[in-house]
Amino acid sequence: MTRKVNNVEAAGQELMKWTKRGPKWNQAVRVCIACISDEMEPEEARKAFLAAAEEKGMLFPD
Repeated sequence: MTRKVNNVEAAGQELMKWTKRGPKWNQAVRVCIACISDEMEPEEARKAFLAAAEEKGMLFPD
C-alpha cells in the first residue's frame, strides 16, 4: 500500500498508526509536534518522517 503525506499534520497522523516505534519514530513525532507549534520548520518534519519510514522499511528505493 502506498501512502502520500503532504503536510505536517498528516505526517503526525500517519506516525500514530505505526506499530513499530523505534528511536527515529519517536524523533519524528517530536519534530511534528514542534512544527505544529511553530517551533521548527516543516522541512525538519519531512526529514524526520523519512528517517522514521526508512527505519521501519517503508520507503521504496529511488
